[in-house]
Amino acid sequence: MRKILLLDKGSSSIHDFKKSLRQRGYLLIHEDTLSHAISHLKDGGVDLITTDSLYLKKINSSVRFKRLAAGIPRIVITDTNEKKRLFAGERNSYAAFVPGPLKFREYKRRVDKLLREKEIEDKNRLLASRLKRKEKEIKFYEDIIKTFASTADIKKGLGSILEKTRKLSGAGACSLLFNDELLFEITPLRVTKKINKYSFNKGVGIAGWVMEKGMPAIVHDVSKDRRFNRKADLFPDLQIKSLIYAPLHFKDRAVGVLRLFNKEQGLRFTDDDMQLAVNAANYTAIAIERAFLYEKLKSDELTNLFNSRHLHLAIEMEMDRALRYNAPFSIIFMDIDNFKKVNDTFGHLVGSRTLIEIARILQNNLRRVDVISRYGGDEFVIILPQTPKKASFLVAERLRKIIEKNIFLRQVGFSIRLTASLGIASFPGDARTREELLTIADNAMYRGKFSSKNIVYSAEK
Repeated sequence: MRKILLLDKGSSSIHDFKKSLRQRGYLLIHEDTLSHAISHLKDGGVDLITTDSLYLKKINSSVRFKRLAAGIPRIVITDTNEKKRLFAGERNSYAAFVPGPLKFREYKRRVDKLLREKEIEDKNRLLASRLKRKEKEIKFYEDIIKTFASTADIKKGLGSILEKTRKLSGAGACSLLFNDELLFEITPLRVTKKINKYSFNKGVGIAGWVMEKGMPAIVHDVSKDRRFNRKADLFPDLQIKSLIYAPLHFKDRAVGVLRLFNKEQGLRFTDDDMQLAVNAANYTAIAIERAFLYEKLKSDELTNLFNSRHLHLAIEMEMDRALRYNAPFSIIFMDIDNFKKVNDTFGHLVGSRTLIEIARILQNNLRRVDVISRYGGDEFVIILPQTPKKASFLVAERLRKIIEKNIFLRQVGFSIRLTASLGIASFPGDARTREELLTIADNAMYRGKFSSKNIVYSAEK
């Protein structure tokens, strides 16, 4: 039932219409003071205001009344046909100034006309607002596609998605929270203020609930939501009041959530905001899967080291850099001595776990700039950028000693001892092409393998 607020001294003919108005779906509420009228406006739900011209001066001097009544249609009953403004200095297309006394039919016609015009204007304004938002969303999606088409940098790409999502939704902050350690191991994801990881217990926090259910959530007041958990739902240096979470789906499972916090200017998040978050989460998942597949394509599935395909590309890049900056580099070709005995004695599963441990030893004892690859079987090739042959020999000898001293798979009850033979070649001193460089290093390694094993040999011209 629509509410009509009548503000007068009780003498207008409108009071006689109360029963007839109610029969037609209108509830007439009467007040004779501005303060009481303001209380109704504050509570909301007033659809139309009717007053007489005697109250105009008081209304025009009340900032609070004008603020609360802004946009509400109103009828002013005057003593003459002279049109007056209900609110000084305020534009209002829905004010009718009519002489009194009014008959019911005329009053009802005026009420219906004003409310109908207001309803049409509200619908037009809503449609215009939605159209404008849709235009922004289309540009948002186009910008995201362009970002990932122009960069393979997952960190830069995700940062762009988060910032664009935050701006379009009007959120105070936007971030990603992951519950999958493997993604951080395989992809170039790194922990930042906006990209974080947290080990969820099943269903803990709103984040855990979204992960478990695989569906988004919108919370207008976290203090009233029993799912909220200060640890699982934390965002640094932010007092969280409201939020939207959307799940990140990767390979048919939820691996994290995209999070929006605290709509700006104290506004409430809307269903449109939640749909935006869901779409942004989907784009984020695509970007992560793209990075994951890219890393998998250039990585060995067993050890997660680079594979031979990526090694060849990396050598070509180092050759270009060496020629451009006059900075020689070296490669180490390493083969595990008698590794077949491990597979024959303990089985291929133990052999595979041993190769994984060898890969970890190489990663832990080389620089971040060094490129480590599994060339095939029990062979490994290492690129040492800006490293001449003498320095690379020392690196190879250090690796040989570490492998010789290591007891493999000790933590699972084995006591496997191994040695390695290593060959070294440098560019441009020993070779002019990638194939030649690999062949020379390989030959140097085999010279050691066929002599004594567990030794480092440098290339010979």
